[in-house]
Amino acid sequence: MILFIFAERATVEAREGSKNAVARTAVATQRLNQSSWLESLRDFRRKIGSQTQASGDGTSFVVIIPYVTTESNSRTNLGLNNYSQISFVHGINPFASVFIYLFDQEGSLRRSGSVVVESNELVQINDIINQLPTIEDPVQGGNVGTGWLLIFSDEPLTAWASVISNSNDDPSIELAIADQISKPAAFVESTGTRLAIQSSAKTAKFQSSLVVVNVGPDDGNLYVDIYDQLGNLIDTKTALIKQNGMFVDNDIRSAVPDTFGQIVIEVTDPTPNDDKAPRLVANSIVKSTVNGTGAFFPAFALPQVDTKAIAGVWEGSLTGSLINAQVKMQLFQERDMIYGTLDILSGSFPTVARSFSISGEVSSNHYLLQVQDAFDSDSANTFFSYRLHIPPITGIRMEGDTLYFDEQNRKDIGSVSLSRTGSIYQ
Repeated sequence: MILFIFAERATVEAREGSKNAVARTAVATQRLNQSSWLESLRDFRRKIGSQTQASGDGTSFVVIIPYVTTESNSRTNLGLNNYSQISFVHGINPFASVFIYLFDQEGSLRRSGSVVVESNELVQINDIINQLPTIEDPVQGGNVGTGWLLIFSDEPLTAWASVISNSNDDPSIELAIADQISKPAAFVESTGTRLAIQSSAKTAKFQSSLVVVNVGPDDGNLYVDIYDQLGNLIDTKTALIKQNGMFVDNDIRSAVPDTFGQIVIEVTDPTPNDDKAPRLVANSIVKSTVNGTGAFFPAFALPQVDTKAIAGVWEGSLTGSLINAQVKMQLFQERDMIYGTLDILSGSFPTVARSFSISGEVSSNHYLLQVQDAFDSDSANTFFSYRLHIPPITGIRMEGDTLYFDEQNRKDIGSVSLSRTGSIYQ
């Protein structure tokens, strides 16, 4: 089996030419940026050696609260929920050792603290900014008006914050963002280099803020594009956002009053030739100017600018030395994420199974798909893999290369050619 895997790798590399280089480079860059952020978090935890860890095994889970504040007559409470029922390290109903770090708007670590959360327990820390006990920067001190929280845990947990107006005790609830390190870029939901706030306002009765945090390992050039409700770009704000730093604007549409619409947030890397890159999380609070009540709009990740929408039903052929089949592929699409089903309608295919789940991603308009079913439905439950690489679609057909291999040492290098025949819900 090991020898076969090496043979498959060599075959793929031999087939790769210039048409595959763009996709390969894009995927490699994404993985490099993810690994650099992972290493920066590891370095950070090593440097913070002053805190005694409740567990000698360290931490493997991290979440982010993008916005905490004591300014504008408000306070922020933090909630931590340990939902872990069984742990490889700690057994049944494990407690979680949680470490909380507060960064200011300039990206400086200012305060920290730790807490133990029992299984199924909710720990709420009121006025979290002032309750974190350890002052990490003796020169600047612990007086922080607005910042963000980086939270490590040795067990899975969720977190949330409640930003409360002191004048009327109205809470705006903010859910933590799980930092999705090494998750395929197409499947990341709340972090990235292109984000959107679905709605923001500057009217007689409502006003929106914007908070952006650079959680990547490098500084970034920030661009905030403000649109009206008809989709017209009406204002752009720019800034340098430091590593671990924030962009905060409590009245993001102040230059374009009496408007409402979406906000698109992008960041570029000022030093693209190194192995580090900025990465963003963001949210917005829309508040009533009448009574001060408000609610969060969390940002969500946008696809690449040039990603085509290809969702629908595709039909055509798969060919190769072992494969000569007519197929139907039903593709769903969310941003750069592709998934759906592949059905063998007729002809030859190495497996007994004829219907499969598929998933993949779009990278620089290259489509990378693979069958998710790992085992055939034959008597031996044969382990197999089938992958498709489709370069940018320039005409009306989806055409590319395929690769099949299984533990019976069968392999097939072939091609795919499909045409879109309709929509999914017709």
